[in-house]
Amino acid sequence: MESLQSLSLHSVFLASHIGAGVLALISGILPIITFKGGKLHRLSGKLFFWSMFWLFFTSVLSFFFFRGTFFLLVIGVFSFHVCFTGYRVLYRKKPGQETWLDWTGAIATLVAGIGIELYAVWLFQKYGLGPMTILSIVFGIFTISNALSDIKMFRMKHVDDKMWWFYHHMSAMCGAVIAAYTAFLVNAVGPLVHDMPMGWMIWLLPAIIGAPGISFWKRYYMKKFNAGGKKRMPAPSELGV
Repeated sequence: MESLQSLSLHSVFLASHIGAGVLALISGILPIITFKGGKLHRLSGKLFFWSMFWLFFTSVLSFFFFRGTFFLLVIGVFSFHVCFTGYRVLYRKKPGQETWLDWTGAIATLVAGIGIELYAVWLFQKYGLGPMTILSIVFGIFTISNALSDIKMFRMKHVDDKMWWFYHHMSAMCGAVIAAYTAFLVNAVGPLVHDMPMGWMIWLLPAIIGAPGISFWKRYYMKKFNAGGKKRMPAPSELGV
């Protein structure tokens, strides 16, 4: 009876996890293509944030109670942290405004990143330098780098560009969208290409496509806000607020 209840609970969490994933895929695109700062942009952004939170939360529950894998747990931490820091920066547009919540997120992510690098060492010792070992190393580096970047940002005393928070928000939230689509491809397409020589590329495909886009839009807005070589605050209409 207890096992049936556990199975039923797992099914509920799995269904909610899938539902949150679908919402994240849809709501993650809307802020990118809609007017920046507009009502739809803000509402869809919040929906995306809470969808990513639920994906993270159910990943943690799956690992501790339903024998989920450690690697997917850390990917869940990494994905939500990118979304979390992109969302939280809207509430700390000046140095020194970070709170214990921001520090907790960064430190927890740093620990997760170190954990996945140790996992990569274990995989290497047991299976050699296979695709999963390489992916663990890569995602571990990304996770540690993001956490250290946040910690460095928290220690800033001043900034030269007052729009730094806007660039960080845009880059981080777009990065979270990339993470959401990566998770979708791995779970939906991964089993179909698992035995193919380059099947592991689906882990990196969204980043390969999305990273240049983030770089382009960041340069676009930096040029727009720094027109004529002089840094300026954008007009409210330029941000849609």
